Amino acid sequence: MEHEAVLYEVVYASVVSLMMVLTTVTLHYWTLASLSALLKRRKDFRGEILLVVIAMFFAHMVEISLYAWVYQLLDRSDTYMSIGGAVDGSFIDHLYFSAACYTSLGLGDLYPVGTLRLMAGVEALNGLILITWSASFAFLVMQRRWRF
Repeated sequence: MEHEAVLYEVVYASVVSLMMVLTTVTLHYWTLASLSALLKRRKDFRGEILLVVIAMFFAHMVEISLYAWVYQLLDRSDTYMSIGGAVDGSFIDHLYFSAACYTSLGLGDLYPVGTLRLMAGVEALNGLILITWSASFAFLVMQRRWRF
């Protein structure tokens, strides 16, 4: 029976991870598409790179917060999904853990337990992709607009 419970947790964590990837990639796409449309309309906007960086930072914080919310929902110490370490169960702990995963910082004072490890790994890969996507977008904006 325990093997079936673990298998259920793995499938559950995989489905939740996939849903989070789809949600964050969609959110990021719409953020960058909206920025692109705004920059096309306002060709003389001087603070455009500042706007791009602030908007992307905000999008990343929303994405990290979404993961933190899901971690908080899934973090149950009596199951195979939890966060270990000095956790008091607050949203701030889950937000900190999510930021460490998303940015691949991986400090280690908080750590995933059981099948939550799968989701933490997926978040790290997702964060890497979204951060590099943002950097590429910012580079293209600077390259197009900041010609010497």
